[in-house]
Amino acid sequence: MAKVKYKFSAETIEYVEIRQSKKSKIKKIAFYFFASICISLIYFFFYLKIFNSPEEKALKKENEELHKIYLELNEKLISINNEFAIIEERDDKIYRAIFNIDPLEIRDGGSGGSNKYAHYDKITSKNLVISTAERINKLTEKITIENKSLSDLEKLAFSKQKELLHIPAIQPVENKDLLRTGSGFGMRHHPILNIYRPHKGQDFVCPKGSEVYATADGKVSSVRWSTTFGRVVEINHGYGYLTLYGHLSKYIVKLSQKIKRGDLIGYVGSSGLSSGNHLHYEVHKNGTPVNPMPYFFNDLSPDEFIKMKMIADSIKQSMD
Repeated sequence: MAKVKYKFSAETIEYVEIRQSKKSKIKKIAFYFFASICISLIYFFFYLKIFNSPEEKALKKENEELHKIYLELNEKLISINNEFAIIEERDDKIYRAIFNIDPLEIRDGGSGGSNKYAHYDKITSKNLVISTAERINKLTEKITIENKSLSDLEKLAFSKQKELLHIPAIQPVENKDLLRTGSGFGMRHHPILNIYRPHKGQDFVCPKGSEVYATADGKVSSVRWSTTFGRVVEINHGYGYLTLYGHLSKYIVKLSQKIKRGDLIGYVGSSGLSSGNHLHYEVHKNGTPVNPMPYFFNDLSPDEFIKMKMIADSIKQSMD
């Protein structure tokens, strides 16, 4: 039974029954109905916001994994770019320098326009994906340019095979796993004089009597005793190149003797101003000492070159 409501009437000074019209009742019912729907929807969306469905949870986890993978790929891409930069440097400063060719002025291609990555706009990690895509495209362009450069150098090498035999291209001692690598080119502390001064070559720390080899074809231009380097052999290779082998315990070549790359020329020792058995090796180009390490390109892979450079640069005291 419906509850009857009353109101006080000032005119009749009595309570009278409140009677609602059908229209009023319908409006009231409609109001409560729509209010209930609105409240239900609010609760529903609030629930979805806080509590994800199993499908949404799976998608969220997948997105997190994809984001992590993108970050890892981006780090690897940075590492690859750094290693490729060393290849480019060797191309410009070694291979092209050997043939007296100017370094490449342009190594990067175009950006491809601002709309190139528009199809990534709806991806959640848009900035990361676009950044990775840009790095990949730039690396692809660099590889294309470098491939063309090396092809040109290869053709030039075939036309200058005789000259290449006279360019230092190997290490002067056996250096398995690079374990004999000593101090490199640059300012170093001298162990005997106790001063810093230019170290104009590359040291190889070897047992006394280890074999020393010529690094290119040429002719012996000097076999002498030096106060600094003890027993020394110098080889003139022509084309502006000369190599020096110091602190030998013994040499087995004669002045003006013709030499082929890989020929045995002497043995490691500690003659002269030296703190221990080792070979001091120098490369001179047009009368000026240059870093010998880039001239081991017949012996070293890019990874081995990086490793040897790190070892040589980390040793701040030379042995002579």
